[in-house]
Amino acid sequence: MPRYALLMAYDGSDFSGWWRQKERRSVAGVCDAAFRRMGENHAAPIGASRTDAGVHATGQVAHVELERAWEPASLIKALAGHLPPDCACRSVAIVEDTWHAVHNTTGKTYTYAIDNGPVADPFMARYAWRPPFRMEFSSLATLAACIPGKREWSAFSRRGEYRIDTVRTIDRVAWLADGNRLVCTVSGDGFTYRLVRSLVGAMVACAHGTCSRSALEQALAGTRTPASAQQAPAHGLCLKHVHYATEPEWK
Repeated sequence: MPRYALLMAYDGSDFSGWWRQKERRSVAGVCDAAFRRMGENHAAPIGASRTDAGVHATGQVAHVELERAWEPASLIKALAGHLPPDCACRSVAIVEDTWHAVHNTTGKTYTYAIDNGPVADPFMARYAWRPPFRMEFSSLATLAACIPGKREWSAFSRRGEYRIDTVRTIDRVAWLADGNRLVCTVSGDGFTYRLVRSLVGAMVACAHGTCSRSALEQALAGTRTPASAQQAPAHGLCLKHVHYATEPEWK
């Protein structure tokens, strides 16, 4: 059967996450249903990232095997007619039978958004966290600079973590001020469970003074501290890009 890579985007607000869950609405589940309505009854897309409930994506990648040989433009059009309004297939690429959305990844890039305005912006409410206090951009930027590197991330482990090896390399952590919106970009070769949300929560707590910078530095060195116990909510997180050594030829 021909194999395709799918570039997906979705508003995660009303999804229980990417992966299929019994009696819960998932991104993979609505994709399965769309393929069934297209006559592809055995299609079961595999996503590069199992985004959590409430997490958004503009650059999720999945692969799927289909019974028919679809032209990419026709497949995009067909999916557009059967996917719900909060989920879309942005692009399609024909890939080799051995190409795997998960196993072929070399890294991922996420963003996390915070509403830092003097009053809450209702148009950010679904896509940005609004802590109960305002923060200085310079404090967040200073804290971000100490995070990148190859580390053992066990201090930031969360219940539900299934990985035994928690060594990962974080290449970049950087904040951008966009008006009242603060956006943190985090890139790395892999992430332990909820690591981005944990790092953002730690930086926000340290910037506010709830936790000390030394507590963050100790956590980065592998010791559990109040800083490593922090976690930002899901709705500010977005999967922006999944990296591959050779990018699929998106159509």
